[in-house]
Amino acid sequence: MYAIAAESLKPSEVTVLLLDIAVLLGLARVLGELARRWHMPAVLGEILAGIVLGPTLLGAFLPVEMFTWVFPPEGDTTVALDGFVLLSATLLLFVVGLEVDLSTVWRQGLAAISVSIGGIALPFAVGFIIAYGYPGLLGAGPRGANAPIAFAVFVGIALSITALPVIAKILLDLNLAKSDMGMLIISSAMLNDLVGWIGFAVVLALLPVAPGVAEAAASNGGGQVVTTIVLTIAFLVLMLTVGRWLCHRALPYVQAHWSWPGGTMAFVFVIALLCAAFTEYLGIHSIFGAFIAGVAIGDSHHLKERTRDTIHQFVMNIFAPVFFASIGLRINFIDKFDLTAVAIVGSIALFGKVAGSFLGARVSRMSYRESFATGFGMAAQGAVGIILGQLARDAGLISDELMVAIVIMALGTSMLSGPAMQRILQRKQKRTLLSFLTDKHVITEPKARDINQSIGELSRRAAEITGLEGNAIYEAVLQRERIMHTGLPHGLAVPHARLDDLPRPCLVIARNRTGIDFDAADGEPARLIALLLTPSDQPDTQIELLSLFATTFNRAAVRRQAMEIQTPTEFLAMLNQAGAESELILHDDHTLGMP
Repeated sequence: MYAIAAESLKPSEVTVLLLDIAVLLGLARVLGELARRWHMPAVLGEILAGIVLGPTLLGAFLPVEMFTWVFPPEGDTTVALDGFVLLSATLLLFVVGLEVDLSTVWRQGLAAISVSIGGIALPFAVGFIIAYGYPGLLGAGPRGANAPIAFAVFVGIALSITALPVIAKILLDLNLAKSDMGMLIISSAMLNDLVGWIGFAVVLALLPVAPGVAEAAASNGGGQVVTTIVLTIAFLVLMLTVGRWLCHRALPYVQAHWSWPGGTMAFVFVIALLCAAFTEYLGIHSIFGAFIAGVAIGDSHHLKERTRDTIHQFVMNIFAPVFFASIGLRINFIDKFDLTAVAIVGSIALFGKVAGSFLGARVSRMSYRESFATGFGMAAQGAVGIILGQLARDAGLISDELMVAIVIMALGTSMLSGPAMQRILQRKQKRTLLSFLTDKHVITEPKARDINQSIGELSRRAAEITGLEGNAIYEAVLQRERIMHTGLPHGLAVPHARLDDLPRPCLVIARNRTGIDFDAADGEPARLIALLLTPSDQPDTQIELLSLFATTFNRAAVRRQAMEIQTPTEFLAMLNQAGAESELILHDDHTLGMP
């Protein structure tokens, strides 16, 4: 047992704190997963969780006393929760920094610089002019009104920064990550992020009383804003040179002699928190130090891709949802919605970014089509723009109205970027087997014992899903099977048919433990049988489904796991894990920028 100090949290306050974190994390994860399932950014669901729990919805229906007990507006519990949210933001920016591969930027050279400058200069200039001339129109906060230049610089940065994680995901979905254009977009976005966060650090230093400046001045004998900026630049240069070299040299020792992945994670998190503490001491927000630490560490090829993914999963699934959900706890998105601010911010961010990046791409001699696609690729802001806005709001630089406008703009550009690129380039979005499956599409305990019974059982389930006649499906599939059996090696079978009145592709998978003879070349009975139904006017879709099924179950470990699961939900979970492992293997074999 230990004595509880007088100033520590009371048991009731600890209860509320843990309850708040659990509720925020739980609802944010649930709504984030729902957003992903509907092919939208997970951050949309995570922010929606905060809106549901905050004054916009829950606060409007619950009695004031009950709502303020769950989420108190002030007090020790609020301070502790704010500390956890600050830690979440710090680690989130560290992960964003890990994505910045300086060697990739250098290899792209002038092309990356051209696109990045174009994507920054135009929206920054327009945003700066409007914010400086009409600060009240956009919504300057109390400290932003007293520092019009700092407010205008922030608005320019907020409208010109990019979301590297969102862009990387879009390019992967469109199979463009390894292309010349994809590499150029990634490199330009990295450079854009680096410039943006450095600029934001300068903005904080320009504020009349930036967070931590008073403490820094007291401990340094009355340091000035210029001193803060000079020390910040010195920190930046040292971390990206000496610090980067030291991390590169230390990582092999840590990974060889410390436990994996825990030892390596502890090492990189310690570096990130030390850098965050230092920049906070300087009077610049802690997130800037964490971001630069991520850049310095992430640039080393000694940091294995599996370790990066473990860090990414840990932060993005535990800390990031709490941070994004916390945004809605302090803002009423209905009362603070300002149509003028939303229209101005959204228009400048989208059209300015697209036009600026387009011009930069044209200077690099890209085609008109690829230049437009590059512009929309660079337009996505996502989580990064929202983080920037929340930190500025916390610093008193912007109003709640402008924060709401930034959130809407960031989510809107992220949702538009991928489909726009897909339409411009006429590319198909990468799909997985999971894209076609729900629990109803999986039969784990079929009763069929021969090929006819198996096709009949699968056809009946397909009829329930599609609304078509079961016998018609059965006859079409059986007729195709009579032409040539569809058994594949390693216990797989793919009976299939094309149907005129089928509105969309349908896939039903049966896991048969005893096996059905589908006359495979290796003589092995089929234990994983997939019924593939596609519209007659979509011949490519049938080929895609055949390829997805064969590729997914090509590995013996995946087939073995499929035999061990008990329910359709477990089957889908197994496929989800197998897909993630395949991405890791791909990254390990073909990591960008690795020698």
